[in-house]
Amino acid sequence: MWLLALGISGGWDVADPVASVVGALAGVAGLAYALVALLDAEQSADRLAGEVVRREQTEYVRWLDGSTGGRIDLAYTALVHGQIEGAPAEGRLSGLTALHQRLSPPRMVITGAEGTNDAGIGKSLAALSIVLDLARDREPGQPVPLRMAAASWTSQDLEDCLVQHLVTAFGVGSGPARRLVEARLVLPVVDGLDELDPPGTAAYHSRAAGLVRLLNAWQHGTQPAAAVVTCRRGVYDGLLGAEAHLRDTAVVRLAPVEAEQSVAFLRRSVADTEAGLSRWQPVLDALASAPRAGHVPDSPAAARLRQVLTTPWRLSLVVAVYQERTADGRYRRDPADLLALAESGTLHQHLLGLYVPTVLAARGDGTVDPDGPARRWLTVLASYLDDNRNGRQAEGRTLSATDLVLPDLWPMVGARRTKRAIRWACLCWAVMLELMVVVRAALTSWEQLGFSFMPLLSLLLVFRPDLWEGDDRMVLRPRRFALGCALGSVPLVLLGLFDTSSDSTAEWAMAAAAFGLMAGGAMGVAVAPDERQDGPRALVRSDAVSWALLLGDLVAIFALLGYGMAGWRGLALVLLPLALVGALVSNSLSLRYVVFLVLARRILPWRLGRFLHACHQAGILRTAGAAYQFRRRELQDYLARR
Repeated sequence: MWLLALGISGGWDVADPVASVVGALAGVAGLAYALVALLDAEQSADRLAGEVVRREQTEYVRWLDGSTGGRIDLAYTALVHGQIEGAPAEGRLSGLTALHQRLSPPRMVITGAEGTNDAGIGKSLAALSIVLDLARDREPGQPVPLRMAAASWTSQDLEDCLVQHLVTAFGVGSGPARRLVEARLVLPVVDGLDELDPPGTAAYHSRAAGLVRLLNAWQHGTQPAAAVVTCRRGVYDGLLGAEAHLRDTAVVRLAPVEAEQSVAFLRRSVADTEAGLSRWQPVLDALASAPRAGHVPDSPAAARLRQVLTTPWRLSLVVAVYQERTADGRYRRDPADLLALAESGTLHQHLLGLYVPTVLAARGDGTVDPDGPARRWLTVLASYLDDNRNGRQAEGRTLSATDLVLPDLWPMVGARRTKRAIRWACLCWAVMLELMVVVRAALTSWEQLGFSFMPLLSLLLVFRPDLWEGDDRMVLRPRRFALGCALGSVPLVLLGLFDTSSDSTAEWAMAAAAFGLMAGGAMGVAVAPDERQDGPRALVRSDAVSWALLLGDLVAIFALLGYGMAGWRGLALVLLPLALVGALVSNSLSLRYVVFLVLARRILPWRLGRFLHACHQAGILRTAGAAYQFRRRELQDYLARR
């Protein structure tokens, strides 16, 4: 309003009223634009917060591994780096969101306590809890927490990375996404900073340090903008030693599970009835027998059991494996065996070995046999990711050690074999086109045969065997396709109505159908950036459907026009679009995926996407954009070693 007041009162010039009116209108227009942009960004933030709550609630249940014991309220200690206010020295996990809201600036790093193995200690679950709490209780003007895997960062600017994540993972338009990020209505929650680099990477020159530098430059006005990061303690200590850490932040170090918390968790989960208490009583007694001053030390088995069950993940692992039932309803295993396994030092490996078939049987969607080769297939995938941990490259690109993207798994079978198979597929397509020309046109002279090779030559000229090309998928827009068909066919139908010759009706009908399909294909099928909000399987599925529709469109045009054209020249010219599209399909990610499945048929299932989806439903895998990832690094490492 101050722009309007300035234009009318302070800026009013009696000698030049026209200029004063123009200035006032400009002020009103600027104010209106600013208000509209602000309201639009706030409305987009409200919708985004609701979508974040809806999605992350499902993920939260999966992170609990189906346990009814709930989240364990771990203790933490907080260290302050830089100028930050509101951080207490210690607290509990239940108050972590309130701690983040009290911090000024609200920046936090979640890691494990010193002297402990912080794998599976609950860093990601703590970050997920913060995301859910902040998104559910968000007030106007506050940022929306956006959880993203650190491994999805591809060295681009942080703003561009956040915009891309909003577009690809949540389906937000690029314009609204850019306005949300520029208004700092997005709070980046970066999960798994330690997964960016292979072991042994120098901390200062690592990719993790590069991402931290971008977060340090992430400003809101004159203050550092809000951010949350999770990282394993060893990696973050390396960044601290190299002075490449997150500035002006509170470092929250989660403590291991206490014996009393383990007992309470098991009582809530599996020992809340007399029968359950009777089964689990030896384990509860061992966990509750922690040595205290003036008491006799406990048994080695009990001490070793407490050392193993120090993280929420391992407690959930015990519950999942030892609550499995047989077909007649009896429990398959006795929890009392845990003590002997702990004393022998094989408990952890024992639990990991039984986890995959157990959760597939209990929480799978029924499409995968838990007693079949599922664990062997997961072992192949885990070994592939483990081979990439030292920065292995393929065709000039560094391979991820965490992401399983369906069309980008071809390095598992080799770039040379994949290129060779794609060349053979394109050659078969070209030979089929050539046979169609020769058989249909009944070619007799060498001139005609030479001209008929135009489809084959065009395919070979356009063909580019680049395995990293085609990262954009073909998408179908049904409404635009229908509109294009109508716009392309209606004019020819109208012209056909005015043509009085009786033998031209069929020709006009064929022409109208052909040009309608051409216009529909041009308007309704287009290459666009992958939106990925429907999960990793939709990436290949929609690409394959759209390419098949486009090829079917061109085949229909060939059938309608090519067979009605006199002469072999017309027939060959009609086949040219088919050859060109064949060359483009050679770099499509759906063909790349099919070729990979054919080459990997001895080591992986033919319906790999369905198998990975079943593992995701069971909680073995998680999704990050278009990628599947092992939910637990411990499980991935265990399978890779096998």
